[in-house]
Amino acid sequence: MRKMISVLLAGVLAVNLGACSSAASKASKEAESAAPAGTTAQESGGKRTLRIAGESWQVTKLFLNEAAEAFMKDHPDVTVEVQTYADPTVVSNYSINWQKGDTPCDLVVIDGASFAEQFVTKDLIYDFDQDLKFFDTYSKDKFIPAALEMAKLHDKQYVIPVIQEVTAININKAMFKDAGLVDENGDALVPKTWDDVYEFAKKLTKTENGVVTQQGCTIQWSKDIHGTVLGILQASCGGLYQEDGITVNFQSQEFKDILAIWQKGVKEGVFSTETFADYDAGKNSYKAGKVAMLLQSGSNWVEAIPTIGEDNASVVPIPGGEENGSVGYVNGVIIPKCSPSSDLAVQFVQEQLLGEYTQTSTVNQYGKIPVITEYYNKTESPNWQNIKGSIEKAVTYPPYKDLGEFVIKCQEIFQASLVDGTDVNTTAEELQNMVNKLDK
Repeated sequence: MRKMISVLLAGVLAVNLGACSSAASKASKEAESAAPAGTTAQESGGKRTLRIAGESWQVTKLFLNEAAEAFMKDHPDVTVEVQTYADPTVVSNYSINWQKGDTPCDLVVIDGASFAEQFVTKDLIYDFDQDLKFFDTYSKDKFIPAALEMAKLHDKQYVIPVIQEVTAININKAMFKDAGLVDENGDALVPKTWDDVYEFAKKLTKTENGVVTQQGCTIQWSKDIHGTVLGILQASCGGLYQEDGITVNFQSQEFKDILAIWQKGVKEGVFSTETFADYDAGKNSYKAGKVAMLLQSGSNWVEAIPTIGEDNASVVPIPGGEENGSVGYVNGVIIPKCSPSSDLAVQFVQEQLLGEYTQTSTVNQYGKIPVITEYYNKTESPNWQNIKGSIEKAVTYPPYKDLGEFVIKCQEIFQASLVDGTDVNTTAEELQNMVNKLDK
């Protein structure tokens, strides 16, 4: 059975989403030409089409192509198309079509439930519970409670979680041992403060003829910078918000002290800036055995096992994470109300994305934490216990309508601050002013 793959790049989304046919693949266009207007997911001869969109990494690490093949095998009357969009900040472009009652996709995988807020306020996506009766055929009891909670907006289930992640520090244990950063049992020491992170990074950084050959610490400062920043706010400050409970707080002394440490680490070369230009740079260097500490999603150690070895790959909490929690986030799915195939989308989620193959494969191969209790309990590595508190006490992203703008502005402000050495107080003020202006 043939499988149709469509790739949507950011430029295509921004310019061409006004016409569904421009966003779909040639094969999808052919199917649409035989269908009545407004029923683009219906092929001639009664065959139906389910269109799924996700970022390229989600297509790979959630095994969307494999899930599509399995679903088509179980449902011969359905063709599943897998599409790709560029990054979380371009998801908002879907609303252009959805407000016109048309859609290039029926199921969208999003990188954090908060990215759905922009569609909720315009009444463009379904509530899985009230509208689609999702839990009538799939029990809530199967989910890890925290995963379902992190996927809620306004106490409603507009998002069904598929995987969960938390911000943590992936480490190379062999490098820790070589630097003497181990306890009497030979276990890697855990940095308890950001001063510790800096001091560890100094000891772990190696240079040769003025060139860094082993990086002490690489921090994710690219498109997932919100996970980094919000994670350290929660862990180190014990919360994300000012007294109003909605405005992210960049005015605390704890945050300013951490920013000063980041600036010092960057200036001295013990904190790498390679993620500025390349989102995957830190992960790739870590997997290549060139980075001792990688601060981003606490899943990357699993992906590094084939290259640095199972005995050397592990994960530890960011300072304060076990006490206060980190930032946790779910990758989940949303269904637009204008989709003609919402019933198929629900089936696909229940049968494939929440099924054993996807849930166990994603954690065993990529370290993405299952959202179904049965499969979470089957995780084999004891390393997950290192960040148990970070996971169980995690909070999620703020439900801002302008979350995409928050991400973009954080990148701009932090990267300028770290490269140019902008005064800490000035940087904090710029960040606070930016947040204050967002549509929350």
